[in-house]
Amino acid sequence: MASAHLDQNRQQPAPAAHSSTLFQQAMRQLTGGVTLVTTNHEGINIGLTATAVCSLSAAPPRLLTCVNARGATYRALSASRRMCVNILAVDHCDLARRFAGMTDRGDADMFAMGDWSLSADAPPRLVDALASFDCEIDMIMETTSHGVVIGDIKEIVVGAGRPSLLYGNGQFQIPNDIVAG
Repeated sequence: MASAHLDQNRQQPAPAAHSSTLFQQAMRQLTGGVTLVTTNHEGINIGLTATAVCSLSAAPPRLLTCVNARGATYRALSASRRMCVNILAVDHCDLARRFAGMTDRGDADMFAMGDWSLSADAPPRLVDALASFDCEIDMIMETTSHGVVIGDIKEIVVGAGRPSLLYGNGQFQIPNDIVAG
């Protein structure tokens, strides 16, 4: 029989009025790898910066990402049923900011920066990404604010190894010392 242990130092759950703020504060403590999720629909390339990406299974190869349902990228993903997840390196920080809407690009195409493989029948792929996963979207589970997008991986391109770009505590980060196991 499992036993329960009560942590006396644990804070009690926040009141509902503060739960969103507290949740965001707590999630800022989780550092994650940075990706660009891209698609094209009706001849328009679009994408966003995402950290909510993870592997789902190796056989068959699948991944998932969470995308804000109010955004244009979500609408394009839903319509095109294709996406490319591009894992970013530390030298892609400006690109990550651009796709996150953190820089003023004026009327410029967001894909004007970076070396992209563009095709009418495939989502944009960042040529020098650490890795890129070209996916067909199998399903989208809609939640209150986001869609959990599950992609069946059709092609994987692995680039040159270099440090991954990270995001944590509300800012992009470069890995410092790597702890060996």
